[in-house]
Amino acid sequence: MDRYVHERRVTDQKLVDWAIYAFLLSWVTLGIYTFVVFYRRINRTDLFRDRRFHYYGAVIEATRQYAEQSGRDPESMEQLDDLRRYIKERFEDEHRPIKAGLSLFLSIVTMGIYWYYAVYRMMRFWWEIQLTEEDFHDSLSDIWLRLGIVKYRVVFEPVPDLRRGFGVHLLLTFVTFGIYGFVWDYQLHTDPEKMFPEVHSTEDMVLSALRHADTASHGGRAVA
Repeated sequence: MDRYVHERRVTDQKLVDWAIYAFLLSWVTLGIYTFVVFYRRINRTDLFRDRRFHYYGAVIEATRQYAEQSGRDPESMEQLDDLRRYIKERFEDEHRPIKAGLSLFLSIVTMGIYWYYAVYRMMRFWWEIQLTEEDFHDSLSDIWLRLGIVKYRVVFEPVPDLRRGFGVHLLLTFVTFGIYGFVWDYQLHTDPEKMFPEVHSTEDMVLSALRHADTASHGGRAVA
């Protein structure tokens, strides 16, 4: 599990400063850097998606190992199986990869039309992944409390600012003759950075709890 926590140094990164990109690099490169940023935004989304999927799986597996080794509460195994199925369904449906390279290609081929679809999916992803995160840790807390891994619930608080309506943003952009597009673009660029600290804090709590439980019950043999 440590691997998927440490991968955040690579996946959960801040992109180039928006003002520098919007008012300098995009102009100096005659708009070419706009394509680079579009690709990097989607790639960051997909990398984060993949990291979350593997992180959830690793936490479930570590919890399963703890339950088996401690011989506690067989019913927790069924709850872990349910949680694994829930995560699998969410990632096969709501959190499908957007695919940066393909999205960039289709956006160029369709003269920018596909760009709107890719942006819609990005906006939806950064909100929906928070709901998955919240549900996951809520269910995990139920299991951990039964197993005695924690005494208090592990809580993830979604960032409400990331709940944005694509249609509203698109309408405002047209109504303001593109001026609101700068606000929209800034949000697309910086929104993920608003939730990263909460995600990282929750990950650290989960990792610390597993290590503490393992040390207390198995003499330091790690399950994470």
